[in-house]
Amino acid sequence: MLLRALAHKQSPRGVSTYAHHIGRRVFFRTMYTRKQAHMPATALRRLQHLQAALNPRSLSTSASQDSSTGGLEDDGSRVCIGNVCVPVVDAQAPHRVPIESLLDLTRQDVLEHLQWMMRKDTLGQDMFLIGPPGPLKRHLALTYLHLTNREHEYVALHRDTSAESDLKQRREIVRDASGSGGLTAEWVDGVAVRAAIQGRVLIIEGIEKAERNVLPVLNNLLENREMNLEDGRHIVHHSRYDALLKNHTREELDSWQLVRASERFRVIALGVPIPPYPGNPLDPPFRSRFQVRYIESPFDGSETRSRSAALIEAGALEADTVSRTNELLIKLRDMIKTIKYTHEIKDQLTISANDASNSALLPQFPQTSMGGIVDLLRLFPAEAQDIESALQRFWPSSWVGSALTNDQLQAFKTLSTKFNVPVELRGANVSRKSSYDLTTVTRGSATFQWSGSSVTLPVTFGSAPLVPLASGEIGSYGGVFVHTPRYRDVVTRIAQAHAMGRDICLAGPKGSGKTTAIMRFAGLFGYETETVHMYRDMTARDLLQRRGTRRDGSTYWESSGLVRAALEGKIAVIDGLHWVRAGTIASLQRLVQDREAVLPDGTFLTSAENFESLKERTGLSSEQLAAKRVLPVHPAFRIIATASVHLHHKAPKQEMEWLTEEVGAMFQFLEVGAMDVQEEAALLRTLTHCPEDKARQLLDFAARFRKLAEGGGSGHETVLAKSTSLSTRQLLRICRRLAQFPDESLYTAIHRTCLSPFLPQLARHALEDVLADSGIQPSGKIVKYSIENTPDTLRFGDVALPKYTIRPDDVEAKALIPHTAEGGPGFFDNDVHTRVMREIAVDFVLGEHLLLIGNQGVGKNRLTDRVLELIGRPREYVQLHRDTTVQSLTVQPVVENGVIVYKDSPLVRAVKKGRVLIVDEADKAPVYITSILKSLAETGEMPLTDGRRIRPAPQDERLIDPSRDIIMHPEFRIIVLANRPGYPFLGNDFFGAIGEVFSCHAVENPDPASELSLLRQAAPAVDPDVLQQLVLAFGDLRQAFDDGLVAYPYSLRELMNIVKHMQAFPGEPLDQILRNVFDFDVHRKEFFEVLVAALRKHGLNVSAVGFQAVKNGSGIGGDKEKQLEVKWEKGKNRMPPPATGPKHGKVDNQPHVGGNQWAGGSGGSNTAGIGGRAGPYRLHKPGNPIVRLPDDIKNDVPEHIKAAAQQMGREALRKRLEDIKMSAHEAGVYKEIYENVRQEIMQLKVILEGVQAKEKERTWLQNQTDGELDEGKIIEGLTGETSIYKRRGEETPEHGATQKKPKRLKFVFDVSASMYSYNEHDGRLNRSLETALMIMESLQSLGDKYVYDIVGHSGDSECIEFVLPGKPPKDEMERLKVLQTMSAHSQYCFSGDTTLKATERAVKDVVKEDADDYFTLILSDANLRRYGIHPSALAKVVESDPRVNCAILFIGSIGEEARILTRSMPPGKAFVALNTSDIPKIMKEIFTAIA
Repeated sequence: MLLRALAHKQSPRGVSTYAHHIGRRVFFRTMYTRKQAHMPATALRRLQHLQAALNPRSLSTSASQDSSTGGLEDDGSRVCIGNVCVPVVDAQAPHRVPIESLLDLTRQDVLEHLQWMMRKDTLGQDMFLIGPPGPLKRHLALTYLHLTNREHEYVALHRDTSAESDLKQRREIVRDASGSGGLTAEWVDGVAVRAAIQGRVLIIEGIEKAERNVLPVLNNLLENREMNLEDGRHIVHHSRYDALLKNHTREELDSWQLVRASERFRVIALGVPIPPYPGNPLDPPFRSRFQVRYIESPFDGSETRSRSAALIEAGALEADTVSRTNELLIKLRDMIKTIKYTHEIKDQLTISANDASNSALLPQFPQTSMGGIVDLLRLFPAEAQDIESALQRFWPSSWVGSALTNDQLQAFKTLSTKFNVPVELRGANVSRKSSYDLTTVTRGSATFQWSGSSVTLPVTFGSAPLVPLASGEIGSYGGVFVHTPRYRDVVTRIAQAHAMGRDICLAGPKGSGKTTAIMRFAGLFGYETETVHMYRDMTARDLLQRRGTRRDGSTYWESSGLVRAALEGKIAVIDGLHWVRAGTIASLQRLVQDREAVLPDGTFLTSAENFESLKERTGLSSEQLAAKRVLPVHPAFRIIATASVHLHHKAPKQEMEWLTEEVGAMFQFLEVGAMDVQEEAALLRTLTHCPEDKARQLLDFAARFRKLAEGGGSGHETVLAKSTSLSTRQLLRICRRLAQFPDESLYTAIHRTCLSPFLPQLARHALEDVLADSGIQPSGKIVKYSIENTPDTLRFGDVALPKYTIRPDDVEAKALIPHTAEGGPGFFDNDVHTRVMREIAVDFVLGEHLLLIGNQGVGKNRLTDRVLELIGRPREYVQLHRDTTVQSLTVQPVVENGVIVYKDSPLVRAVKKGRVLIVDEADKAPVYITSILKSLAETGEMPLTDGRRIRPAPQDERLIDPSRDIIMHPEFRIIVLANRPGYPFLGNDFFGAIGEVFSCHAVENPDPASELSLLRQAAPAVDPDVLQQLVLAFGDLRQAFDDGLVAYPYSLRELMNIVKHMQAFPGEPLDQILRNVFDFDVHRKEFFEVLVAALRKHGLNVSAVGFQAVKNGSGIGGDKEKQLEVKWEKGKNRMPPPATGPKHGKVDNQPHVGGNQWAGGSGGSNTAGIGGRAGPYRLHKPGNPIVRLPDDIKNDVPEHIKAAAQQMGREALRKRLEDIKMSAHEAGVYKEIYENVRQEIMQLKVILEGVQAKEKERTWLQNQTDGELDEGKIIEGLTGETSIYKRRGEETPEHGATQKKPKRLKFVFDVSASMYSYNEHDGRLNRSLETALMIMESLQSLGDKYVYDIVGHSGDSECIEFVLPGKPPKDEMERLKVLQTMSAHSQYCFSGDTTLKATERAVKDVVKEDADDYFTLILSDANLRRYGIHPSALAKVVESDPRVNCAILFIGSIGEEARILTRSMPPGKAFVALNTSDIPKIMKEIFTAIA
């Protein structure tokens, strides 16, 4: 007991007393060879402390034979473990020596590790500590440095680590030291260089996260202690430098720019074994330079600091409570260790077996889990009544985006029974997750109540006033808080984790109230918050600091909100862990676990406790340490992260890549489940006062809708759940509208919220089905609204908006009111646009921010400008694009009197003065820009790059920092304009990412009546019948886009431009006017077939379209323009040779223009070629220029020669059929099948062309506003330019560019006997053959983007090859042979079904070759039950490889069997197509739903 107590005393971060096991005695000796009087007081105290704690026997005064000084004179102190000693010398920079031991120095395993490290240090060897993810390896390294009084440098690697700037040197533009105001570019040493020169130990953590070829930059430094630096210096080995110093002066060596590498320089690398953990394998030359030791975790709580141990030492916990808990903790420890060791048993059946192949293996517990469980059960002993909920907080892999299988549940039950642990996993069925309630919060402590007893614990608080627990306010910004059992439970668990000193991650589905719970907790405990919004391409450096430029052009590092929160004692809300990579999150693990961090500018953050100890040790003041860039982390600092994920359901692996064992060791994970119907009803009732009947219908619809997202529907319905969402925030918005405007249609409100006009067609049908099932029907009437304009108000039907009054001090506001008549034809009123303006007015009344989404040219800008013009509201305008940055959004550089001055951007001006901010082209901006807009709309907060922040007005004005805070004006509004998501707009899915925080409106093209009315106002001189025909034709073209027949969504803008042209130039033929819009598609023959059909359907019989219209181009008013003629020899004009008769012509490889001898020429006569006359057929020779004869010359051919040319063309077609061995009959059969799917082929081809590359190239992105200083931009930096950086990033390839690697497609067709037998019943075999032809024809010209193969399965075999990978059929006959082979096999094969085996093999085969992405489509007739194939077995195979996007398409069914099967399959993995015309649409859904 004495040793245990002593261990707690010597280490404030000591471990649980039950976990200490003292084995054989290992001597730890401290040896003195100089007088203690000459020893620094702090060093003496530390050595005496270590002596008392670790070696109660008398000190030895003789050196061991095994000891070594490492090249130093043996005149200082030493520290020894056993017979291994290393010198202890005074540190030149004591603040770089770890202040305390982080591990229990009474543990034999710890001492053995430290002794090994001493041996390696003595030999001058670098060390590699390898082991499972967690802080133990880092704590061991820092403990060693603490014992040996060694200074250190630290770097955490990640995928964006730069070999040059992060490890070697980086450039900074600094002010001239002379004070002249000039600038100069200087090199700043990186961590490796500083460590080598100063003789420090370089700790490199996360070796496996660095990109390839980053770490080899250290190879020469590791091997020879040499390195060439960018500033011209050269680090050399200390022995070489000392040898040179004997013959040369130090000044000479300095002039040669030689720098001595210290003999005390060492490297300690920390990493995890690859495999089984993910990461990059070690480069052999790099690996060979290290001595390695595996560090095993004891799983006894010693891996982390212990809050309960400190309270035990302080006497704050009762001894009997601790004693009762210890017995259970020992059982849990043994059970957790057993789970860990099951992963290490090597009894797999094959060498390729792994953890994923054993479904009974339980997920591992993170390394820090046992310490957290110890603290939780000691501080809150009643939580032992619900061990499941207690374990879940430290075992996220069992429930966050996952669910234990039946085998795993049984394995856990067996283990818990074996170790007598009273736990039963119930998962999502548990409503409460804590046995306690937070009952009292006073400054300094919090009280938790449980069944008549209570626990009062000391806690830290923020500087803001406390919100009373009984208050109905959310936090310091106000807002109504509805007390519900779920929220009370969530806030209690957050408070428990806070009392334990833990950082927290709230995990739950989107819209479950995570932000509200955080704000409520912050208000209760007096915290202010700093929100850090995560985005997919966020780097680890962005979490801490960003590079910036001052107004004079010098560079600096700007601390992030996370760092400011750490220094000021606030809560850092890290919003959206699910957006970023695990390595980015893991870069914070030292800050989370140790409250220490090294910032990119070299600043060292350490805990407040360590900072005070450092002041005592060094004798330096806080200001002096700050000057050395050492700053304390505020003791009240907390991190609360959020992750939007589904709980207790298996999510796709790619969606859960952020949650690794390493990340699991960083936080206490708290579940924030979805609201149940009762709680949501209470919220709607309290916050909106919505009519009961409509609220009940809405909640019923929401419950049915959300069930689809949980896999409760078919593939079509899952597409709906993936295409849109329905959060509680959106339900509240609907109910507020219904409460304010009772006549509002619930049916219309739901369609508006889901943006139903832009849903995929199948998803739209599913939405209608869910609405019908919930009894929500359309009203059946269309209300027409009129606009009434009075001096004080503007009324849109039943909605009245007050006119805006400009304040006298806002002198520029009047100029910012839009005027739609200026610079254009004005705004033309119509019913549809008036209805949309009424919707905008409703949102203005309710105080909402708006999002208008629509195709191009539908009038989004005009609509908003018109509304603001009518009510007199000034607006600020911002247009986003790919290169938009936070800096460009928030400040604007302008030149005044020759000086660059930075002024507020339109966004900041709008916030300050209460104007409307128009954010145009929002879908074109980077994801992190849109996430910041989300914060601005949702919470009213937004960080600015200059350190200021936008925030709402707090209730207590004392919380406002005038130097930093920009208070949001209450009349500020945002109207965001964006294009619809998906092809062909190629923007980001703005609605999917942050749409829920805006009131969303789909702006469509006007209906035909409104469109006609608008066109008549714009072009009164044009024949109304023609206008009507054009409106109807364009309506058909838009429908063709929705059906996938054309690739462009023709809008009102294109139609308006045509009509304007007709108004201005009435004599021009319509076919030439249409070219103004349709010449973009002149090479798409299939489009003009659709166009001609639409025009002729409505009576517009244009003479020519496409290339024919181009060739027939005529002048305005029918006047012929001068025709272009062919230029012949010596520049003289000459007619082409006479048309004497068709012939093929001679063959050569030379270009020919205008002759009549050579085949493949251009602009000639008689021969096969291009652009000439009287030839038998078209023939283009590659590389030959194309020259076309004028029409009058081309038509000047005798009729008998025309007839001969036509006959020769027919003969050439016959010969072509013979060449491909296709008879006329076969050509007819092929054409018949082709015509059946001709339209579908066009659709599918458009879809396949629109699929973008998944792989993105990581490269240096230039012209960035932060990152690494670009060598080529130094001059620009000196002149004040800010885009002078480069950074590693993923470069999105241009749409349509050749992919580096093709996508790999595998189609598996059912050619079993049932396909033939039941063909007469439902045409399934015919449908299958048509689908095969559709695939082959659509992919014919896309070989650079796709490699596909077609196989079949039947009772004979699971893999019958029809089309080999990379060898598609070359012509029609080969494609027909594929179809004939498929049909014959189905007719003559044995009965039986190998769907399961075929799917399994296809998933394995498709990934054998490297590709950009992998798709496998299984076509089956749903005849599985007959052969005893269970849907769960098929589902398991479909999801067996996360790299493969696998789906099943049922093209035949007996009764409802196919639809029943889809409901048994994973969401979005099964579809039904009983009509061939549905298949292209489903293919489109497959690419969007499973990609």
